[in-house]
Parts: sequence; structure tokens; C-alpha cells
Amino acid sequence: MQVYNISFQIEPSLEFQWLEWIKNTFVPSVMKSQCFTEHKLYQISVQADQSPTYTLQLYCANMELWQSYQQLHASAHLKEVQLTWGEKCYYFCTEMQIVN
Repeated sequence: MQVYNISFQIEPSLEFQWLEWIKNTFVPSVMKSQCFTEHKLYQISVQADQSPTYTLQLYCANMELWQSYQQLHASAHLKEVQLTWGEKCYYFCTEMQIVN
């Protein structure tokens, strides 16, 4: 199983607005691609002086679906993050594979 991980760091004053957007707009849009079987959103524990940080993990059944997502959808979804939040939301993506 492939896991697409997107980590986000959000400007503190926008955390709750961003959280509503990620749950109600971004995740449903990504899941509509039908490339992922499930998702989980985690808040990462950070120091009090650091910006709120979250990670979204999207689970993909096989490499073919993962490649399909990358070719057909990933750019548009990440562009939406940039257009909506600009420099107020830093993110990076990693690909992981479950090995246990």
C-alpha cells in the first residue's frame, strides 16, 4: 500500500479557518479522484512558539493508482493550496510505502 503524505504548517491566526477548509474542501476534492481508499489528518505536537502543523495521509491500494493520481490530479490539488493560502501555509509532500 502506498501512502501520500502532505505536511502543512499554517500561520497561527488562520489555523481554524484552514482546518475547516482542509476538512470540507480539500480532502473531499482529493478523495473524488478515487485513487485513495481512506485518509487520516493528524495534528503534530510542536513547541508553543512554532506554527500549527498537520499531516494528511492518503492511502492508495497500489502503485498504478498512485501514478494515476500523480499524473492526473496532484498538480491541481497542490495548486489549490497555493492559490487559497499562499505563503500563509507551507507544505511538502512525501511518498511512503507501508512495510509491516
